[in-house]
Amino acid sequence: MVRVTRRQFLSWAAYAGASAALGALASGCRPAAQPLETVIIQGAASPPSLALVRVAQQGVPANLAKAARFQVWSTVDEVRARITSGQAHFSGLPVNVAATLYNRGVAVQLLNVYIWGILYLVSRTPHIASLGDLRGETVLIPFRGDLPDILTQYLLRHEGLSLGSDVQPSYLSAAPEAAQLLAAGRAQHAVLSEPSATLAIQKAQQNGITLYRALDYAQAWAAATGRAARIPMAGVVAHPELARGRPELLSWFQRSFREAVPWVAAHAEEAAQAGAQAIQAIPPAVMRDSVPYIQFSFEQARAVREEVEFFLSQMQALSAELIGGALPPDAFYYQG
Repeated sequence: MVRVTRRQFLSWAAYAGASAALGALASGCRPAAQPLETVIIQGAASPPSLALVRVAQQGVPANLAKAARFQVWSTVDEVRARITSGQAHFSGLPVNVAATLYNRGVAVQLLNVYIWGILYLVSRTPHIASLGDLRGETVLIPFRGDLPDILTQYLLRHEGLSLGSDVQPSYLSAAPEAAQLLAAGRAQHAVLSEPSATLAIQKAQQNGITLYRALDYAQAWAAATGRAARIPMAGVVAHPELARGRPELLSWFQRSFREAVPWVAAHAEEAAQAGAQAIQAIPPAVMRDSVPYIQFSFEQARAVREEVEFFLSQMQALSAELIGGALPPDAFYYQG
């Protein structure tokens, strides 16, 4: 997934011109409005976005819009700008990033959660029962202060251990760097999301090194919390004016996305090939091979609010910055 640094979190302030952006959206969001020229659906350059690509490629009813198009976002500032200017109608984001945007004054509503597992401990050790098995070891962690780091700290604390004392972190500025170090045999363990985990394993094989997804963080979460083996990692947001002014468009998206999510999970090869043009940063073979290790499940935001709030509250306890300071209120969750 595209990284969101702590520096970005700190740099976001309540944006200026919100009322102007709302007015621009509202002018195109009246009940009797003409069909949009193009519905813009944006997502990160990663396999979870294949479901967003699928919706765009399936098309939109003519009474709602003339076309639908997927585009990649590269930074969270880019996401914010497109949402506030009305240049994106639906945006795939990590759930904690969606909460941060809301808390920084960006008008967004969480429509759904559809990624429930994507993070792994990749290791030269075939099976690691828990992160506690890493006592005395060093683990590569991309993006200090971001979700992989905070979640690792959380899971270790539930085993009575501390990252930095019992397990040594080696922080890196990018996931590909961790993948390269593992593949070159210069590291033993790394916390990686898909598709970086798949990429590391494939590169290591080329070097005669065998790597394993030794620990699924969703399973570790279940062991630590006593809850289901799933973490609300990513979902889709929209500007709340869309629900007020174009409810039919929003309903169409939710229906189409509900169908697209399981389709991608069941058709990894076809989905990867179909998304190759839209997501050019990742080879189709890597996307295809990573899909089975991503937990896809469409859930409406209102139905899983308790799970989302539990996850965000647990992360907030270790790093309030990770969610923008506070749990989002009722208005954050789309009720339709």
